[in-house]
Amino acid sequence: MHYTARVKARREAAEGIAVLELVTPSGFTFRPGQWCFLKLPDRGFSDDRGLRRHLSFASAPGDDELVFATKLSGSAFKQTLARLAPGDEIELEEPKGAFGLPDDTGTPLIFLAGGIGITPFRSLLRHAVQQGTGHRIALLYSNRTPEEAVFLDDLTELCAGRPNLRFAATMTRMGDSSRPWNGPTGRIGPDLIRAECPEWERALYLLSGPPPMVDAMAASLMELGISVERVRAEKFAGY
Repeated sequence: MHYTARVKARREAAEGIAVLELVTPSGFTFRPGQWCFLKLPDRGFSDDRGLRRHLSFASAPGDDELVFATKLSGSAFKQTLARLAPGDEIELEEPKGAFGLPDDTGTPLIFLAGGIGITPFRSLLRHAVQQGTGHRIALLYSNRTPEEAVFLDDLTELCAGRPNLRFAATMTRMGDSSRPWNGPTGRIGPDLIRAECPEWERALYLLSGPPPMVDAMAASLMELGISVERVRAEKFAGY
């Protein structure tokens, strides 16, 4: 089944990152952490991949609008998305994916996010807060610079004052940044996981980000002795 959604807003919320807000179509439902295919209207850009892509929801089902975020590029899809205006219509397909919160709230969760891979985790965290699920969640979020870290302030505010949520962001190329940064630096690895996630030894891990980053984070978990049965991953190609 397909749905038609109107653009509510489109903005560049971080360096090279576009955030798209849509009016939720009547009857459209999804679960936190899912994704769906979007087909954009023709704005004169074309390539072999066309104007249809899948994006993860960055919003929770309880939010007033659907939110997506994606890294911009020279593809026809991304160039078209960068020129969308309020009132434009987008075609949505049925949501898919099972990258969600487990029913068991007794096992701690650790989310490891790289770059634009933060989107499903924002959806999951907002849902956990809105519904009071009781999950214990630690989120580690890696970017090159603060300028590129979409939703950084939003996630800091969301987790502040909530003892069951922990949030730490790390930057890997602060030499390229003009903003001050007092948080961790360097890639997500065993030392950072041990330092920021007290329950790391018994947690379930969810990984999301560009393929090389996800592979590196998975290797760090192997180094820590985390079994593959406790790791789930989604990779964002970024095209």
